[in-house]
Amino acid sequence: MPYFTVDNSNNLVVTNFKVMFSSFKKTPNFTKIKRYKTRLLTKYSRPEVHFTVRDPYQKAISLYKDKFQKIPQNIDLGKPFKWEKPQRVFFPYMGLSLKHNSDLEIQQALINTSFDDYVKLLEKCYWQDEHIQPQYWILNHPNYWFLKDLGADPARLNIYKMDRPEEMEAFASATGFDFSNRANSTGAIEPPPAISAESLQIINSIYSEDFAAFGYERK
Repeated sequence: MPYFTVDNSNNLVVTNFKVMFSSFKKTPNFTKIKRYKTRLLTKYSRPEVHFTVRDPYQKAISLYKDKFQKIPQNIDLGKPFKWEKPQRVFFPYMGLSLKHNSDLEIQQALINTSFDDYVKLLEKCYWQDEHIQPQYWILNHPNYWFLKDLGADPARLNIYKMDRPEEMEAFASATGFDFSNRANSTGAIEPPPAISAESLQIINSIYSEDFAAFGYERK
């Protein structure tokens, strides 16, 4: 889960998958905890909550590059392999199944999916996995039966845009995060050459709360 305590402090770090989560897991003074413990801490300890967010367009591109390009391109099909949930949720809408399709067929289907086709698939399943849900949901999740509201005190909630260096410097100063621990980069994978108007409209609709809450400009 994307929640962390910060050693020797009354600080919590909250993020979303594909928003520096892998880097935070490698940070020595960050300890990963579950949502129920996070809720207990927000209720009884009133911590400073440090919440990192990302431009919704870049987050969607990053997931596509990671799950549809980087991982499929680099797997060794000669060894046991398990497709990740943020890949599997797309399979029914791609006409794929673990039962009826080989790993090679799945690999090629993922790699051959264009970004615009991925966005059309995303519209059909974005609520099914935390990697692709709106970032804002982590604070008050509409799909959870329990612990819907994380209980973060608005007066003690600090939001940092990961694409703004000055904000991430403030985050590092407040939490002790070391930028040398950046992990799971997809920088080596070429981004989509262009995003169609239809894809922009879909992303704007899915992540409308994120644009509004975090001040990102819609295209």
